[in-house]
Amino acid sequence: MTRLERLLILTLVIGCVTLFSGAVAQDGYGYGTTATPTANVTPTTEANVTITSPEEGAGVPAGNVTVSVNLTNFTLVEPTGQPNAPGEGHLHYYLDAVVPTNASAPAIPETGGYVVSTNTSYTWENVTAGAHNLSVQVVNNDHTPIIPLVFDTVNVTVGGNVTGNATVVNLTAENIAFDTDTITVPAGANVTVNFDNKDDGVPHNLAVYTDSSAAEKIFVGEIITGPATTNYTFTAPSEPGTYFFRCDVHPQQMTGDLIVE
Repeated sequence: MTRLERLLILTLVIGCVTLFSGAVAQDGYGYGTTATPTANVTPTTEANVTITSPEEGAGVPAGNVTVSVNLTNFTLVEPTGQPNAPGEGHLHYYLDAVVPTNASAPAIPETGGYVVSTNTSYTWENVTAGAHNLSVQVVNNDHTPIIPLVFDTVNVTVGGNVTGNATVVNLTAENIAFDTDTITVPAGANVTVNFDNKDDGVPHNLAVYTDSSAAEKIFVGEIITGPATTNYTFTAPSEPGTYFFRCDVHPQQMTGDLIVE
């Protein structure tokens, strides 16, 4: 093979290699290729909080009342002066308070109780009998409400003998007198009075009025002659306050206060 032939073959080989390298580079596998990252288009999931206990309309015993919540898509951190950050903060628990809605001010209610917490439950101590509102709100590190607002609220009735919205009271009439001069019930409760007339041959009843004038009745029970028992049922006033009860047969001797809380 002559020198000229060898030169021609070498030229052809170099040309083929160059052509092949260019084709590979165009497919994205050549040296110096930079991968283009894919943009994150997944939207941020909004936080959600739900009171799991007690339930709306539940009746709970007076004393300590524990509120338990379910929180999703949010991280609870202690508020130690750090700046706000998406998806983190803490909870405000409220008792008988209007949930704050001002995004530029700390979520502190004007009335009622509130507490700062990083726990998904909180126990209110020594809650009195009656109707109460329990709420929880998700807030930023600086205590301002997160936007959109995230909160939940339930209404409950607190009382020693409350089951749901029903209250049971025991009342005895003996020697022309009631065994108590005060009956306390939750506002709006369905009240059942177990009435025991122990006075032999004497008629008694229970009647409830707005005040001692007995001009406006709330409930008037059937008169029974003792010894006998009966059950009276009525709905307590929805407005807390002091009302009046008596025996209509003995309106001067047998009286008392119905306290609605």
